[in-house]
Amino acid sequence: MDFTKKLSIIVPVYNMNHDGNLNFCLDSLVAQTVKDFEIIAVNDASTDDSLDVLYDYEKKYPGLFKVITYAENKHQGGAKNEGLKIAEGEWIGFIDSDDWITKV
Repeated sequence: MDFTKKLSIIVPVYNMNHDGNLNFCLDSLVAQTVKDFEIIAVNDASTDDSLDVLYDYEKKYPGLFKVITYAENKHQGGAKNEGLKIAEGEWIGFIDSDDWITKV
């Protein structure tokens, strides 16, 4: 199997745009020094403006950031599985949208 990226990071998102949590998570991902990766954000039927934030990142970081959105909530496992369907990385990582990753 040919992989176009070394790593795919999947982030399920459900109503996380409060207190800057979603931005904090996404900023920690795009700040990584590793370059051969992609971020797949799965909007899991959010009713707040999380989707707008995700589209802003997709626009600001083309080629790095992908957004998938669903009108019906698939819950954590379902959202992760949807991200796996489009992942191009040899390795897969998951991060919750209220977490962050330190620079590596």
